[in-house]
Amino acid sequence: MIVSASRRTDIPAYYASWFMGRVAAGYCLVANPFDARRITRVSLKGEDVDFLVFWTRDPRPLIPYLSELEERGLRFYFQMTISGYPPEIEPGAPVLDEAIGAMRELVSALGVRRAIWRYDPIFVARPDAARGPEAPTLDADWHRRNFERIASGLEGAPSGGPERIVFSILDEYSGTARALAKAGYAEAVFGSPREDETRPERRALTDPYPALLADLAAIARSKGMKPTSCAEPFDLSPLGIEAGACVDRELASSIWGEAAGTFRAGCKDSGQRGACRCAPSVDIGAYGSCPRGCAYCYATRGKTKLLERGPEDERL
Repeated sequence: MIVSASRRTDIPAYYASWFMGRVAAGYCLVANPFDARRITRVSLKGEDVDFLVFWTRDPRPLIPYLSELEERGLRFYFQMTISGYPPEIEPGAPVLDEAIGAMRELVSALGVRRAIWRYDPIFVARPDAARGPEAPTLDADWHRRNFERIASGLEGAPSGGPERIVFSILDEYSGTARALAKAGYAEAVFGSPREDETRPERRALTDPYPALLADLAAIARSKGMKPTSCAEPFDLSPLGIEAGACVDRELASSIWGEAAGTFRAGCKDSGQRGACRCAPSVDIGAYGSCPRGCAYCYATRGKTKLLERGPEDERL
């Protein structure tokens, strides 16, 4: 069994104490996101978990516990998002320099393979006139400068930067355009607009993304990072980006060998998007429990709040 912690919320940033309490107890309970009456008991014992994937914007609350997790026999790696958008879009994200410092700390603790950087989601947009002249235009040149700054900061760590960088273009979920408009960016260009869901023949990577992704991939390689993509329906290999898997059993097997479980070719998570290459995993998070409020987030489900959860609580 692979455990995902979590696509639905930021457990390392907001629920580290709860998570460690559940690890000590050896299990947690997870409510089905579509029917809260259906509860699943998920083991968090080292002998039952092939490996664990943490998803976060701020790993710092969990970093003091990494040694304890390893002592308990848990194998894990991190997917950490650092994107650098203005606070209107990412109101609760760490300040960029703090995020870079947190990733450097994570790489120092775990090594370059187990700390993966996500530059995700990528989108271009112009601010509304009401935002004023100080509002940044999120065009391709902004991304090139922003990405270069982050990549250079990570490369400069004593232990080096992360080995892998994950790119993903923003898809239009229900309410995404409305949320971005509320944040002052009403004309975002989506990688996959909602209208394309029923018209796959229209699905094509639109400008400025081909040239932008090629440039970002080149910057990443110059810093010693391997560019990969997340759940993209487009072939990005001509741009220098390999199709990747975020819950990656092949990566885990290369780190921990047979202890990470056997990899079955073609076995993917049927609960994710069609282009997703992730191995099946059990997510232990809860939708609506991340208070950060990123305008593009698919997991907000309306209002979000920080849940009052202690180590003794069996579930989020």
